[in-house]
Amino acid sequence: MNNSQDFPLNISKLLPAIQINDSSNGTDESDVVWGSTANRGFIFCLYGVFSIVGIVGNLIVTVVLLRVPTLRSNTSDLLVHLSLVDLLVCILVIPFKIIPTTGTSAPNPGFLGELRCRVYVSQFIFWVSSLTSVLCLVTVNVERFVAIVYPLKYKVVFTRRKKYLMIASCWILGGISKSFQVLLYSEDDVVGCHFLGWPSRAVQAFVGLYTFTIQLLAPFVLMITAQWKVILALRRQVKKLTERSASSAFNPLDQRKMWQLRASQTLIKTLLTFVITFAVCWAPNQVVFLGYNLGLDVDFASPVYHVGNILAVCNSCVNPIIYTMTNQPFRKGIREAFCRKSRRWVTPSV
Repeated sequence: MNNSQDFPLNISKLLPAIQINDSSNGTDESDVVWGSTANRGFIFCLYGVFSIVGIVGNLIVTVVLLRVPTLRSNTSDLLVHLSLVDLLVCILVIPFKIIPTTGTSAPNPGFLGELRCRVYVSQFIFWVSSLTSVLCLVTVNVERFVAIVYPLKYKVVFTRRKKYLMIASCWILGGISKSFQVLLYSEDDVVGCHFLGWPSRAVQAFVGLYTFTIQLLAPFVLMITAQWKVILALRRQVKKLTERSASSAFNPLDQRKMWQLRASQTLIKTLLTFVITFAVCWAPNQVVFLGYNLGLDVDFASPVYHVGNILAVCNSCVNPIIYTMTNQPFRKGIREAFCRKSRRWVTPSV
């Protein structure tokens, strides 16, 4: 969900209920009520648990992929970036989801106050990081797609320079896509930082459709299509090598290629699990936000709303768990990364 949809969560910590009047388009939105958060303590506890799990898990993935030489590759570099972005998302959960950001300081109408309101209080940083995480996952899937389906083009497309450009592009596109949020908040001399409201119904509907498309629909369709083509390509290659293994034409190079294909299949299963988990975690959040922006009556104090938010945050903490459970080489890498140093202190028996 987008920054603006999280406005009710922050405000509800301070006021039992407020109404928003939108005079920009001559309509009264008094039917939109930001209710107080039900089971507030339990909800904040869940945010805290997922945040801690995500921070620890993503740190482990980053350390293992950087310390174990056998796991280093273009894919691992992209996965390290994904883990670092998810780590940032989990860290930002603490100030943006657990600690109130709106109404916690005196009005400061100066430049720094306006900057803090539009960039920090609006949760612009948090949601840019969340979208960047989604785009990073897309990049990893595209990298595997090109490597397996178009191996001859892989070295041309995924050079070191282009790889870093792709990483930077995830942040640039994430920032541009969420830039509208800084226009929805402003610092006031009396009330301080506050939500301005949408300029018009049409703008709100457009932003809702655009956010739903770029944050959920387009990434899911692109990744699931890429994964399906990769699976078909791997099956064809394995079948071809299996047939050759039955004849005298099978050689050590083919045996090595078969091992590489098996390893690729393991990684593809992991990435496919990532994609499915991504869809499950983000769908409730984005569907609710889309419905709200299209004019549906959404109760922002309901469990459905908060479950959607928590699931979206959960997506950034479950990837390390999935990676550990579905990837045996990574599990071996964990032992190598964290047990290697301790083995140096073991005195050999005489």
